[in-house]
Amino acid sequence: MRVNKKLILFFATFTFVFNLHAQKKDIKNLVNARYYDELMKNGSVELIHEENQTDYVLLPENSYKSLVLSNRIPKVAKNNPFVFEGLFYVTKADLLKESNSNKKTIDITDVSVVFRAISKMQGMKYYSSSRKKETVLYEKAFTIDNPNSKTAIPDKISGSADGMELYCLQDDTSFGVCRYRLNYHQSKDVLYATFTTTDSMGLGPITAIEAGNLRINALVIDCGDAFLLYLSTDASCKKIPGVRKQVKDSLTARMDAVHKWFLKQF
Repeated sequence: MRVNKKLILFFATFTFVFNLHAQKKDIKNLVNARYYDELMKNGSVELIHEENQTDYVLLPENSYKSLVLSNRIPKVAKNNPFVFEGLFYVTKADLLKESNSNKKTIDITDVSVVFRAISKMQGMKYYSSSRKKETVLYEKAFTIDNPNSKTAIPDKISGSADGMELYCLQDDTSFGVCRYRLNYHQSKDVLYATFTTTDSMGLGPITAIEAGNLRINALVIDCGDAFLLYLSTDASCKKIPGVRKQVKDSLTARMDAVHKWFLKQF
C-alpha cells in the first residue's frame, strides 16, 4: 500500500495546531480575561497594589484558589498595605533550555522539588535599585528543623510535598537574617507553596515588617507543554517616613529574582 506523505504531513500539522490551540484555550479559562492577551504576548504580567486596592486580580483559577485567598495578610489602618502579583507563562522547552537539563520533560513533581530545595537559593542574585547593580540576594539560605533554629539541615525534597510544613533561614542582603514557615499543597497538576515570616524584617535598625506580616505565595499549574507560574508578596508594613519606597522596591525585586531563579532550576 502506498503511503500518502502529503496526507500524513497534513494530519501532523493539524494535530500540532489543534494541540497548541487547546493548550492556549485551557490557559484562557484559567486567567483573568483582562490580562490574557498581555500574558500570551509578553510571557508575563506584573502588578503592584497599594493603598486600598489590594485584591488579587492575577490569581489563576485552580484547585487551591480558595486556600490562597484565605491566606491573605490582614491589613490594618496603622500599617501600609503592599501586594505584588506576577503571572508568568513558561514553556517546558524553555525551562529545559535555560537549565541545560538532560531531562526530557518536567512535571509538578519536579516543581515540588525545586521549591523545597532551599539551599539552592543561596547566592541568588537580584537587581538592587539602591545600589544600581545586580548583587547577591541571599548570602545564606538553608532548611532548618524548627522556627527557632539557625542550624542548617538537608533539604527535604523526597516524596510529595503535599501537607508538608518546613522552616528555612535566609540571610537577606537588605533585611538581614529572617526565618520562614513553609507550607505546601500538591496535586497531580498544581503546586502551592507559601513562605511566611516568623521573624520581623528590618532595614538596618528599623523594623519594617513584623513577624507574620509577610507571606510569599508560589503557585504553579501544569498546562501540558507549559506552566503558569503565579507569584505574590502580601505584606502589611509599618508606616515609617522614607522607608516605604525602599520596602516596595526591595520586595518587588525579590519576586523578580525568584522568577529568574525558577527558570534555571531544572
